[in-house]
Amino acid sequence: MISSKVLNITLEKKKYRFNVKDVNEVKTTQSDINNFVNKFVGEDNATIEDAEGYHKSLFTGMNADAIAKHFYEQGKADAVKGQIAKDKNINLNPRQTHGEVSVDGFKVKVLGESSSKMKNRSFKIKKKR
Repeated sequence: MISSKVLNITLEKKKYRFNVKDVNEVKTTQSDINNFVNKFVGEDNATIEDAEGYHKSLFTGMNADAIAKHFYEQGKADAVKGQIAKDKNINLNPRQTHGEVSVDGFKVKVLGESSSKMKNRSFKIKKKR
């Protein structure tokens, strides 16, 4: 039973704190198992109307530590993946259309969408005197 506003969870020798918004509401709700069951049964209180929700909630409640560990590991994997991409200087953003680029005083502009369109064009290089 929850006795304070903080729920302590330990994963891989690390302690995490989960803040409970209303301790008294949680105590009242959890004091009667029918509060849980009534969410899933029909008007006649004899048949389960939301079997998927019932089993999902029951599984989650019975395996809370395993589920928390799964999402903890997933978060670590995502962080490592992001850091590797950053370290390798990989840009995961979609490519943008090319425009005018200025490098060391030279201005370069892409004239066509592909190199096949560029073959038939002639270029003139002008030097400033």
